[in-house]
Amino acid sequence: MAKKLKSIDKPTLETNFASCNTNVSLLKFELLRKNEIFSSLSDANLDQLVQRSQDINLKKNDVLFQEGAKERKMFVILSGEILISKGKYHQKPIAVLKQGEYLGETPLIDGGPRMASAHALGDAMVMEIGQELFENHIASQPKVLLEMMKVCSHRIRNDVESMVKELQSLGNFTHDMRNCLVPLGAAEIHLEDLLNHLRGTEDYHRKRKGWEEVQKSLETMLASKKYLITIIDRSLAYLKKVRDTYVKSDTEILPLIEETIEELSCHKDLEGKRIYIQATKYQEKTFINYLDIKRVVQNLLLNAGYASDKNGIIEINIKNLKHKIKISIKDNGCGIPKEIRKDLFVESYSSKPEGNGFGLLSAREIIEDYHQGKIGFKSKEGKGTTFFFTLPRAG
Repeated sequence: MAKKLKSIDKPTLETNFASCNTNVSLLKFELLRKNEIFSSLSDANLDQLVQRSQDINLKKNDVLFQEGAKERKMFVILSGEILISKGKYHQKPIAVLKQGEYLGETPLIDGGPRMASAHALGDAMVMEIGQELFENHIASQPKVLLEMMKVCSHRIRNDVESMVKELQSLGNFTHDMRNCLVPLGAAEIHLEDLLNHLRGTEDYHRKRKGWEEVQKSLETMLASKKYLITIIDRSLAYLKKVRDTYVKSDTEILPLIEETIEELSCHKDLEGKRIYIQATKYQEKTFINYLDIKRVVQNLLLNAGYASDKNGIIEINIKNLKHKIKISIKDNGCGIPKEIRKDLFVESYSSKPEGNGFGLLSAREIIEDYHQGKIGFKSKEGKGTTFFFTLPRAG
């Protein structure tokens, strides 16, 4: 039977853990006793946890565990603060946990990988409880498990409420984006007036120099506005959980790619780059959503432009296969580091300073989820990267 230990108030706990000038086992015992999930444990069980657990000292920004890791351990914070975050490359803060709180219990309960990462916000100390200790002294106690379920439920409730608020904010933002397109209507009228003036108001009038450029600019603006409105409306429908019809049609892929190149010709990532297209003489049509495939080509082209040298070459290849068409976009850049390749289509990674990493995630969703195709890449460090995707043939 564990001997009875005298009580120590919380301010003393914080001070003594930081200085380590007193009996750490005593402090750990009292800290666990104040926690709801450990409060129902017997002194013997608590004493076993205290004596057999390990202490981990952390400095600022030290990582306690990484998202996706498979170790079976939980932790109790003895001092300091631990930040919980989601995402490998673009970390989103979820919660800050303080002295007396526990974390990392989910893999011990469901056997899965860690759902988030944790690192110290400053100097901190945590108590590590391994799988054997957890099973023998925590999982075997129904009252303790019930308290853990309450805490998990509370955390999930907070996460859901936070997600709902964020979705609402995103919906408001998306709605306002649509309103921001309204002034383009005035620009359209001005461009149409200018075009009529340059072409002449009568058939016998001589067309003035520059009318073709103005007409092309007007057509591009109208098409871009239409595409943007379509994307916004689909986003709003998704947020409202309204079933949206996903329209596909028989389409020639070469004109789509040529049109996309022309529209992106002034983009800073493609400035000075030479783009060559190779295609078989007879091109089969694809059965696609025109706007979404255009989005894929845009993302891959801009990525290739960013990765290419100042006057680099980008090669696009269109090839007919048995039941599908394969499109490849190759750059002559430095290649993709091996350590990030496995995450490209599952994490929002971006090498661009202003990038957010959503382009490849969007491309994967469009190709694989909506067109039942495949998207992938081949890369050699120092020799460039080729991204490719397949689309179903029409008919």
